[in-house]
Amino acid sequence: MKTIKANTKQGQRFINAYQRTPFYSVEDCYKNPSTAKTRAEYLIRREMNDCGGDNYRVISFNTFGFSCAWTSPAGLRVETPQNSYIVR
Repeated sequence: MKTIKANTKQGQRFINAYQRTPFYSVEDCYKNPSTAKTRAEYLIRREMNDCGGDNYRVISFNTFGFSCAWTSPAGLRVETPQNSYIVR
């Protein structure tokens, strides 16, 4: 997991996307989400619960994948198809 400072451009992009998104699950984003997408979301939500996180949201999506974020005691956790980030 990579750590990003909240006052950097990338940190601000993640924070703004999290605050503005109207999507709370992959079902909000896709008409018929694939099994891989729903399975990935299930595993991410389980990880969120294990680390004491809350307020899960999908911050970005396209045909091939999605990015999501949630608040945790350590900061804003962001999961993308390529990396995991913590924004502090």
